[in-house]
Amino acid sequence: MNTTYDLIVVGLGIMGAATLWRAASRYSRVLGIDAYGPTHSYGSSQGSSRIFRRAYWEGDNYLPLLNHADLLWNELEKTSQKQLLFRTGGIFIGPPSSRVVAGSVRTAGQGAIEHELWDWSKITTRSPAFNITRETQALYEPGAYAIAACDARLEMLNEAVKHGASTDFGHRVVHLENEGSDVRVTTNGGRSYLARSVIVTTGPWIADNLLPELKQLIEPRRVPIYWFTPKSGFEKLFAPENFPIFLYEREDGALLYGVPSIAGNETGVKIGFHNRQHTPAAPDCKAIPVQQQYVTEITSIVESLFPTLERSPTKASNCFYTMSPDESFLIGQSKVLKSTYFASACSGHGFKFAPAIGDALADLATGQPARVSLSEFSANRFE
Repeated sequence: MNTTYDLIVVGLGIMGAATLWRAASRYSRVLGIDAYGPTHSYGSSQGSSRIFRRAYWEGDNYLPLLNHADLLWNELEKTSQKQLLFRTGGIFIGPPSSRVVAGSVRTAGQGAIEHELWDWSKITTRSPAFNITRETQALYEPGAYAIAACDARLEMLNEAVKHGASTDFGHRVVHLENEGSDVRVTTNGGRSYLARSVIVTTGPWIADNLLPELKQLIEPRRVPIYWFTPKSGFEKLFAPENFPIFLYEREDGALLYGVPSIAGNETGVKIGFHNRQHTPAAPDCKAIPVQQQYVTEITSIVESLFPTLERSPTKASNCFYTMSPDESFLIGQSKVLKSTYFASACSGHGFKFAPAIGDALADLATGQPARVSLSEFSANRFE
């Protein structure tokens, strides 16, 4: 097979699916390739829910991407005619000087984002599931929401195909090389394509053999996620209308996140550490069970924070974070391969940005300026 495409997107997790969706209407011949099927439990994009928030404690420099992503998430939901966004609001909790509270307040102010500041009394009145100390404060962002993650990704792929994109599932791209002014894309199934531009969004696999130039800049880590069910009689406390998405920073700096069960996709509340329980690991070893010491640690914390949840998780599984040295994104153009771009090392907080990053990558691959700048995420910052 020796077909030439205007653009090939390698890796169809959330970044690749978003890129394929945004590129399909700009090119006449677009192909997306993924080593697995349309749904699988590997990588970083599986599962039923993700958080979207704009009062971003990590910094107001993310706001242009967040604002654009918000518009595109809403566009996707409207186009799909399915509920993909669950408007729970978001509560970001911790000591007043914590990164989560102080940073969220700072970004909300810089971005003129609607928000409220809650003290202990307001937190426990509005969300009585939380058992917190009286010194705790929170920023509440009414515009925050939960994303039906798997459904949203599949809708991106559906929209891409509707606009003429092709997909090739079940074949892993094993080699990229320059061929004249194009890029040769070869899969493990012996398939070979030519592309005028290539965008690589393979997450933790990106540096294995496709872009080894990134090898020193990424570290795949296995990170566990847990689900806890409410005790009998307390189910309403954890319903989406009473239990917003949350971030909770403890005094020791441990940062937890949580999402209520949305659309019946999962039983119970999804809870995990953002900055603990990381294990450096090869991406293909995800099926390894969660370590018992990790289960014990999260159980102790959840038992104290949410006494009306059952003590032990009903489910525990691993996902992957692909970390950069500064825990921000790596997005840019290959220095080795012609017309080849990449987005990876989303460092555990990239899902919400996917539509905006995909849109910007599609711009770059067409030779147009990106409508939202990606320059600060260039790998050049580490030189």
